[in-house]
Amino acid sequence: KLLDNLWNVQIINILNRSSYTMHPKIIHYVAKQKPWKLYSWNFYKEYYFKYLKLTAWEFDKNEILNISTKGKLMSILAFAKYRPLTFLRPRFYKAFYETYLKPEAKIPYSNHNTFFVWEPCSKSHAEVVPGFVKYLLDLGYDATAIVHPNRLKEGLFARFANKNLHLCAMTKNQALAFFKSKGLENAKGIIVTTAGKIVENFDYAGAKKIFGNTASDKKVILVEHEIKDAVDAGKLPEDIVTLRNMDYKNAKTVSVNPHYFGEISNTSKNAVSNFVTVGALRSADKNGKKNTQIIIDAVTDLHKRGISNFKVTVIGKGSIRLPEEIKKYFNFCGRLSFAQMYNEIDKADFFLTAYEKEKPAHVRYITSGTSGNFQLMYGFLKPCIIADFFAPINGLNDKNSILYSENSDYADAMLKAINMQAPDYEKLKQNLKNLADCIYLESKENLRKLINE
Repeated sequence: KLLDNLWNVQIINILNRSSYTMHPKIIHYVAKQKPWKLYSWNFYKEYYFKYLKLTAWEFDKNEILNISTKGKLMSILAFAKYRPLTFLRPRFYKAFYETYLKPEAKIPYSNHNTFFVWEPCSKSHAEVVPGFVKYLLDLGYDATAIVHPNRLKEGLFARFANKNLHLCAMTKNQALAFFKSKGLENAKGIIVTTAGKIVENFDYAGAKKIFGNTASDKKVILVEHEIKDAVDAGKLPEDIVTLRNMDYKNAKTVSVNPHYFGEISNTSKNAVSNFVTVGALRSADKNGKKNTQIIIDAVTDLHKRGISNFKVTVIGKGSIRLPEEIKKYFNFCGRLSFAQMYNEIDKADFFLTAYEKEKPAHVRYITSGTSGNFQLMYGFLKPCIIADFFAPINGLNDKNSILYSENSDYADAMLKAINMQAPDYEKLKQNLKNLADCIYLESKENLRKLINE
């Protein structure tokens, strides 16, 4: 039977034929309009380079195209010589815009076995993306991570490489435009790692319509970091993914904890104990997500006792006033790229938390939400100093962490870490690894079941 023209769209027709060329099924790069030639102007040039990247002959297109001001001028002249009447056609100017002026098209890789992992938030939560990708790869899927360009530049996947992993830098609006246009037509499904950025008024079913066909062969999985408001409104679906089992009004969710960041170093305990804390610096205000003052008070206490063989590495934005006598114990790194943060955590011995059970903003970490600190502890196998009130629901105990009861005990907990001998430290780390492995296996199985439902 005769196939529709959509199945043989020839690049030379892009400028002077009907609208069928705008949505081709097969692109035929015929005649002189080869995509690797600078003067080749067409809407589908990028597809050639997209699939070329999947072969053994991948190269940097900018090197061979030599795109420069002089090159563009030569391109125009060459094209004018090839098709002198082109400048009279309106579609020429559209092609010129598409080729040279429009931001480079982003075409995420996908095939029938691909899951997209999309983080729509431009500033936060990207740290969970590698962990979700790891589960998908281990379940036998290809994975394409779609995150804001700045997060990729910061080395989000600096320690993670896999032949079935593909990275795509997209802003939220670029990704939305892609999904609204293409849906999941050539993919197995998608995990949206911060559902709150695309869900309005808790309309989770409506949010899934962004991705077009959501039949049984296309899976849309939404992740929530905080479920309180949705539960209170009675609109939280049971297939929503959370980063751990929640303890809020008997809400049912699917627990998948993403705590893989790539290869880590199996370092021994430092002679000068290195504590690390991650997150914005906060004072003891009512709604702060942490109370850095707890750590400052503990360091001051240790200093007064004459304990000095330790340091505190602080990763996060903001500033806080320190007494002059304890400044030497602190290394303020400020906000770091992911690659830099990974390196600093890798070098540390212990992870410092600063949660208080009297603070509602902290209690949410064991009820309706969680903290990214726990993912970092599990992923980098750094035993933590933590209040016993926050430990059990996160799987922490005195066999894999150092617990304390009241803020006044924080200094004693740090001292216990400082004085810990290497064999005991290794046992603590091994027990933490056992916990992380159990969480991993349970999470992978939960995700597998969710995908296959």
